[in-house]
Order: sequence, then C-alpha cells, then structure tokens
Amino acid sequence: MLSLKPPRIQLWCRRTAWALLALVVIFWCASHLLLPGLIKKSLAEYGEKIGYEISYQDLSLSPLRLRVELDGLHLAKEGGSKLLEFQKLAITLKWTKLVLGELGFQKILLEEPKVLVEKKLPKGAHLGVWNWQELIASIEKSIPPSDPKESKKPLKISIDELLVSTASLHLVDDSTKLKEELKPFTVKLLDVANYDRQGVVTGVRGQYDFNLGALQVLIPGINKIIAYQHVAIAGGLDNPQPGKLGVQLNLMLDDGDLRSHWDFNTDSKSVEGKVKIEGLAIAPIIALVPANKELIGKSGAVNADLVVKFGGGVDSVSGDIHVSDLAILEKGQKYPLIVWKVADIRQLEYKSVKSKQSSSNSLAIDELIINAPTLQFEINEEGFSNFRRLFSKPTTETKAEPVTTPKTDAPSAFSLDIRSMNLKSGEVYFSDMAMRPNFKVDVKKFNATLLGVSNTPGRFATVAMDGVVAGSGSMRAKGQASFDDPRRNHDILMAFRNLPLTTFNPAVMTFAGYQITSGRLNLNLNYKAKDGELNGSNQIIIKKVVLGDEVPDFTGKKLPLGLAIALLEDSDDTIDVTVRIAGNVDSPEFSASGLVWQAISNVLTNVATAPFRALASILGMGGEEGVNAVPGEAVFLVADQDRLEKFGEYLVKRPNSSLEIIGTYDPVQDKKELARAKADGAILLDAGFKLAPGEPVPTPSFTDPKVQSGLLAAYAQYIGRIKLGQRLLTLPDGEKRNEQLHEELIAGIEITDAELKELAKSRAKTAFGFMVKTDPSLKDRIQLGDVKSVEAGKEGIPLDVEIRIK
Repeated sequence: MLSLKPPRIQLWCRRTAWALLALVVIFWCASHLLLPGLIKKSLAEYGEKIGYEISYQDLSLSPLRLRVELDGLHLAKEGGSKLLEFQKLAITLKWTKLVLGELGFQKILLEEPKVLVEKKLPKGAHLGVWNWQELIASIEKSIPPSDPKESKKPLKISIDELLVSTASLHLVDDSTKLKEELKPFTVKLLDVANYDRQGVVTGVRGQYDFNLGALQVLIPGINKIIAYQHVAIAGGLDNPQPGKLGVQLNLMLDDGDLRSHWDFNTDSKSVEGKVKIEGLAIAPIIALVPANKELIGKSGAVNADLVVKFGGGVDSVSGDIHVSDLAILEKGQKYPLIVWKVADIRQLEYKSVKSKQSSSNSLAIDELIINAPTLQFEINEEGFSNFRRLFSKPTTETKAEPVTTPKTDAPSAFSLDIRSMNLKSGEVYFSDMAMRPNFKVDVKKFNATLLGVSNTPGRFATVAMDGVVAGSGSMRAKGQASFDDPRRNHDILMAFRNLPLTTFNPAVMTFAGYQITSGRLNLNLNYKAKDGELNGSNQIIIKKVVLGDEVPDFTGKKLPLGLAIALLEDSDDTIDVTVRIAGNVDSPEFSASGLVWQAISNVLTNVATAPFRALASILGMGGEEGVNAVPGEAVFLVADQDRLEKFGEYLVKRPNSSLEIIGTYDPVQDKKELARAKADGAILLDAGFKLAPGEPVPTPSFTDPKVQSGLLAAYAQYIGRIKLGQRLLTLPDGEKRNEQLHEELIAGIEITDAELKELAKSRAKTAFGFMVKTDPSLKDRIQLGDVKSVEAGKEGIPLDVEIRIK
C-alpha cells in the first residue's frame, strides 16, 4: 500500500525536479553545443549540393524563448560574387501560435544586410539570367517531387514585426550597362500574415514601413538620375475577401507626401487606386525631361487628387492637379527658362484604350489655369532659339529629299480636348543675340484665353490675348486656330499699339544700317492660313520717327531709310504702309518673318531705285513694272494714268518729299515704234480720221478703201511718188501689196536721236500733267529732269523718277 506520508512525497518531488533539471541541462547542451555545429555542417553540405557557399560566424539558440540569432551569414555562388551577407539575424517565435499549428513570428530583426542582384551576359550570348533566379532554380532541383495525390493543408504564417536596418542593395545588369546602389535604407513590416481576418489563407496582409534614406537612381534608357535626400515607404496590406487585395501605399519623398490606396481584383485582373499628393517636390523630376541639355528644377511642388484605373482594356487617370512655385533653369544659364506661381489642372481625364485591332489615347481637361507664368525666349548668335536647342531632334548630315504627304482627316491616335485654358499676368522676355547690339524686348501683364482647344481635324479654338510690350506699348490678339495643325489652319488678328521704335534699334541697325532716335510704332496684323496656304496683311504705322546716325562700318545692304521716310511720311508725321505676304507653310524654305522683312526691304530699296514701283506696292495698286509709256509714243495707258494721278494725290499729303521726273527712251524699240507711229498717224490722217491727243495711235485696217488711199499718200510723202509708181506697176493689187508698202513706209522714215530725246521729254511732261492734275500746288515739288535711255520692259518704256528730301 502506497504511503502518503510527507517524507515520501518530498522524496518523489526531489527526484522529479532532478530529472527535469537533467533534461533541461541535456537539452541546453544539445542546443548550444551540438545543434549549432550540426546546423552549420548541414548548411555547408546543402550549399555544396546546390553549388553555393553558405556559411556563418555564430549561431545562438534559446529554445525556451524560441529565439534564434545568426551572425555573419555569407551566401555566394561557388567561384562567384556574394548574393547575400548580413551582420545579424534574430528571430523570435510565439508559443501561442505554434500551439495552434501556425508559424508565428513575434519579431524578425535583420541588421546590415547586403544584397547583390546581378545579371551577367555569358560570352556570345544576348540574354542573361539574374543571380537570384539561378539560386531559386538550384533549390527547386534539390527538392524531391511531391505526391500530387497527397492533400496539403496551407500553412499559416504571421509576423508581428519585421525590421531591416542599415541595408544596402546593389543592382547590376550587363545587358543595359546598369549599375545602381541603394544604401542605407530600413524596412519595417508590422502585423504581416498570409490569411485574412477569418483565418483563410488567401494572400498577404499587414503594415509596412520602408525607410530608404537618400536615394539616387539612374533611369535606364535616358541616362538620367533622379535623387531625393529622404525616401520612406509605409502602408499596409489587407484581404477584404477572396480574389481581392487592398494595398495602402504611403510614399514620402523629402517633404512631399504621396498617399494612395489600391484595390487589386485578381478575378477581373483590374486595379483601382486613389492617390493624394501633397507638397511633392518637382525639382528631382525635372532632370527626367528629355532635353538636349540638362534642365535644373529650382523649385516647385505638386498637390493632386487622382483616381487611377487599370484593366478591362482601358487605363485611365482622372482628377485635379495643382503645381505651385515652379522654376526651371537651363544648366549654364543665368535666368530661369520657365517660371510660374500657380498652375491648376481641373477635371483632368487621361484614357488609354487598347485592343487587338488598335489603340488610342486621349487627354481631356475641363480647365487649365496658369497664374503669373514667365518665359525666357532667346535666340543665340547662330540664330537658334533656346527651345529649339533644347528639344529639337539632332539633324543628320545626309538630308533626304522632302516628301509631300497629303493631309488626311483621319483621327489621330492621340486625342486632346481642353475646354478652357487661361494664362494670367504672365511675362515673356525675348532676346536675339544674333543682332549687334543685342535685341531685347519684354511682354508683361500677358493674359491669354483659349477656348475649345482640340486636335480633332476641322475644329478651331477661340484665341484671345493681351499684354504690355516694351514698357509702354500694348498688344491684343483674337481669332481662331486649329490645334490639329495651327500652323496650317488659323485666322488671327493682332494689334500692337504705341511701341517705342528705339526698342527695335538693334534690328534696324543690323538690317538697315541706321539708328532711330525716337518714334512710335503701331502694327495691325492679319494672318489667315487654309490647308497650308497663308495670306498675311501687315499694316505698319510709324509716328514721328526721327532717324539717327548711320552705323559705322556697316557691311550689310544699307536701305534708304531717309528717302523712304520722306516719301512715306504724311503731314501728320505718320507713315502708314501695308505689306502683304503669301506662301505655303509646308515649303521647307517658308518663313513668315522672312517674307515680311523681304517685302519691307523690297519697298525700301525700290524707294531709291524704282520709286513708282515702291509707291504702287505701298498703295496696293499692283504694277510690279512701275509706270510705263507706250513704245514710240508719249502716251500712257489708262491704268498708268490712274497710277500717276494717285501718286500725285499721295504726294500732296507727304510734304517732306519732292520728285524729279526723268523722261526715258529705248534707242532700239522706240526708234522702230516711233517710225511706226509716224507712218500710221500719217496714213490715218490722210484717210480723213481724226486722232485723239494722248491716245495710242491705232493700227490701220487696209480693208478700208480710205485707209488704202491714205497709205498711198503717206508713202508718196515720205518715200516719194516715183518709187510709189514703180511699186504699183510691179506689185499685184491686193492685201500683200498693202502690207509691203506699209513695211517699206515704216522702214523709210528716219528717226534721229534728237527726236527720241524729244519723245522722252514729252513723256515726262505728260506724266507731270497727270500728277499735278488733282492739286496744281504740286508744280513746285515736281520737276522735270534730264532725259536718259533705258531698256524697254514687257509693259513698255519704264518712266524714271528720283525722290528728294525737301
């Protein structure tokens, strides 16, 4: 019978305690003395099996605390680079989770891990394999195949806290020449699990926190670096139901905060996210702009509320964006390229629709407002603008022949639609360093409104602009333009008022060789283009211009500005000239500004060399050949008579100029035609016809018997009666005899040089009469000069004139 006396109970308790203590000591010795060595040996053997070196410095086990500490791990491919090494790994398990059949980690601590992600290209190969892909493939080969009939219950895994400190990541890709290093950074994950709230293993959930520290990343392909001083990622994962994963992603970039929530639907393979951006610095992003020269972001911050959707064949981004205090500088330049105070993009929606047949993209904005923008536009000494230098594609040495591609109305793969665009209180600084001295002008208080901006063919946007030019001038513009190709289709009216002429001195000095002391300029410009065919009207109004000194050592084509001012300036000291241009904008040589300047240059040059031609152009009367007399006669046709009268009316209002009319004659053509005029005049007079003075001598018709009698009388007068009798006896009567007698009559009339000079004087007097017809007071300002010989043109004998400053 078992005794229950206290001494016996005490003995059994002591024996049990000693047995437990012995078991603990044995377990402790096995854990600290035998098991670490066994694990180290097993790892080394397994590494040899898969072709990798696996070693560590020290392993510490705490079975009662369920804690493992591993120091100085080294993982590398045999004969290759290290894939992974770290200073310390500490893992603590949870008894409560293990009891329930779950692999539960209370804390995982990883200190100073160094990870190498590398892809090397074998010699002669075009594709490589990442080093971690090789490791995974080696491990999979070493795992024995599982029985497909064996049912396995998913293992639940949870981590209360995972902390990675002072980590570094090296990324090397030989195929793209990529070499990047991210260090030091930290990672923190909280409450991570692979099952949902109901305990069903569906995915990953939890909270995370990545502190990446300073970040510099070279973007492959464009060779640009994006850099931030402090980068941190935080958020959480959740599985609200099977087939769905929720991700909260919070990204901190320096002082900027990007908070987002993403819903992933594995069934529909779609993603929907809500993104909120606050104070995100633009400066690091500016470096990614594909420019020919580095752009530097001096300031700027983005705030935005966006909704992002992917999947179902349609990707979209919608919301509002606010960009404040933007300043972009071209490297090496003193002043910013673009600056603005505030830019608001309201109700933005970008869509990308993809299908097997085609794909399309569209951008719609309800309202775009930019407040206080500043633009620096500069032309360098070679004649290239800063924007062309920055963004134009490099030209190749070999230029292909231009190919004319017909314009079609097919819709573009990219659709743009901006309902309203407003620029408020802007500034534009323009400078041309190719001129000597440099040309600089600014536009301030610049406002612009564009309504209905779209690149849909056939649609036109309404345009309105105004601003202050060069301190005291003003600018207004209105019209419409097709943003499908605004250069080829537009109708714009622009008006500039009260511009100081001295502002344009560099241009006048560079192209005309003079300085301007004072004066004001008004411009009325109207440009219309339809399918590339441009017609432009440039009304130039100059008030109280005072011409300064000539530019010393000027090497260009000096224009006669003094004469031009005297001829063009009216009694109110105003010059009003309209210059029209036309051309096809698709032509490689087309330049609107070049055409305008060429037209102005032609007018100014003609003032001295061909004044009548210049006046005809100024008054819009055509007459590219000026004023021409009928060959052989002191007669001007009706169109030229009208021109002469209008020139006289024009001079009445230009008191600062005077004219000298120079009679002209062509020694060859006038000699022949004057003989003809004399012969025909004599024939018609003898036939009994009266010729109106100032009218061209008509050609006689020899079908009329009276004209035939006149021909015989004129022949007898100039050639002689004996010769006439001989011709009548030897030549048969008829049309051919009349023609031959007519030709012999003309050839027999002698024209002297004195007669030709007298003809030229008569032409000058006739022109004088037409010019003073409207206002006889012009007789004091128009004189007759010496005659001179000229070469006849296709319109007749060109009358010459010289402009003089009164």
